[in-house]
Amino acid sequence: MSKFNAIQVGDKTHLNRLITKGDIATFAELTGDRNPLHFDAAFAKKMNFEAPVAHGMLTCSFLSTLIGTVMPGEGSIITNVRLDFKKPVFINDIVCVNIEVIKKIFLSKEIVFKITITNQLSETVVVGTTKSICPE
Repeated sequence: MSKFNAIQVGDKTHLNRLITKGDIATFAELTGDRNPLHFDAAFAKKMNFEAPVAHGMLTCSFLSTLIGTVMPGEGSIITNVRLDFKKPVFINDIVCVNIEVIKKIFLSKEIVFKITITNQLSETVVVGTTKSICPE
């Protein structure tokens, strides 16, 4: 049975990740995004945040981990992502990245996932959808 046929609507997986100051620094180094909102507490307060905020795309980057290594897994590739950022993520937050299969596109062997990312307080920080080609 192929991976595509084995995956069913309603299948779910998740991962938990502690967001550290080092994660934010590494992400800034890789991307060049050194916005003071991510590093300067006084600037963050001026922008109405309680502390420096993790990059939104850092938080969402763990989608790639789930899709590329868990479901569908090896050889899969993300073809589309739609995200809605609901709440900020801060240093020492634990994010839980959840994906659930909501649709299978048989012609293209694509799988559509619902995305829900929560923090350690079970607050939703990101919602959206992503689509992935599933290798045979």
